[in-house]
Amino acid sequence: MTKGRLLGIILSGFIASACSQEKRLALDESVMLEKPMYHKHSVEEILNASDDEELVRLSGEIVKKIKGKIYLFRGETGEINVVIDDSALPDKRVKLNSPTVIKGEVDNPPDRTPRIEVDDIHYVF
Repeated sequence: MTKGRLLGIILSGFIASACSQEKRLALDESVMLEKPMYHKHSVEEILNASDDEELVRLSGEIVKKIKGKIYLFRGETGEINVVIDDSALPDKRVKLNSPTVIKGEVDNPPDRTPRIEVDDIHYVF
């Protein structure tokens, strides 16, 4: 076998390996970039017919602090308690009575009314 042909075979192997790694990296990145789908609901729908751990998006305002990390959220169709961790707050503080969009997960145990565990808050100005 000539040196030129051997070099060509070796280079082909390196190129094939690099291409497969690049494709795998692109697939890994696309999986990492997938965002959860939050569906718009009304407070009334969540209180009457929501599934535990359902991802929801609500528009309204946070009207008052109840205790700890629990706040009262008011939408067009009613009020619901929301749990807000500091990590969900854009400015590390809750702005009461401001137009707000929240994204979160329904917490709907059988022994109490549903509430929302907030993942993200966006204040609309």
